[in-house]
Amino acid sequence: MAKYKRKPVLTYFFILIFIAVFLYQFYYSFYYGEDFLNDVFYNYGFSLQNILSGRFEVFITSIFFHGDVAHLILNMIALFFFGRVVELEIGRAKFLLIFFVSAIIGNLAVMTLSIFHLTSGIIPTIGASAAIFGLMGTAMLIKPLEFVFYPFLIPVPLVLVALLYTLYNITAFLLVVTTGIDSNISYISHMGGLAAGMFFGFKQEGSRKGLIILLFLLLLLVATPFLYMIFEYLEIFNYITVITEMFK
Repeated sequence: MAKYKRKPVLTYFFILIFIAVFLYQFYYSFYYGEDFLNDVFYNYGFSLQNILSGRFEVFITSIFFHGDVAHLILNMIALFFFGRVVELEIGRAKFLLIFFVSAIIGNLAVMTLSIFHLTSGIIPTIGASAAIFGLMGTAMLIKPLEFVFYPFLIPVPLVLVALLYTLYNITAFLLVVTTGIDSNISYISHMGGLAAGMFFGFKQEGSRKGLIILLFLLLLLVATPFLYMIFEYLEIFNYITVITEMFK
């Protein structure tokens, strides 16, 4: 089937599934209370404790829960933009593979830090962020100049969005690890998912194109002060910040 006739069916399907699961969460928290919902998160979210207890299903179940409305909305917007690029460019089978492998790698990264006592082995990790970061990692290599409206109201090249998020997550992760401050965001799972997605992107596009894009990213990193100025300008149009503040 010609690419222009395809539709990102799986991307839309996953968005609907995530919304449906969140509505069930809301239903159960309303009728049974927050404590019941927290028990669900602890039992089906990803944690080292659950793995040591033999609950290996949490590698998958943890993907489908979200902590609040803002968490859900931000992930669904990102999934819409990055998921559809991957699905339309390389097909549904590879989309599924990248989605689930990236999520699992993200969870393995969390588990590794927990083993070394750098993060809690009890507090569960939930959400599709690692899977979505994986899709972003692939999308930035197969379609780097695709313009997306995430997280800004103006079109931005996908490769620039990916670089901004990579820098932000690395910086935030190092800050959390070195200072010990509390954070409800699993930056390491994002980085694990991104690395997995980039691996698939290199496999798809070949080493030559991948290296060209990687060199471009390195040049942007060298120009970090200039990149910071761009980021400061783009923040004027950042609707993600507005959405987050609405649901705090």
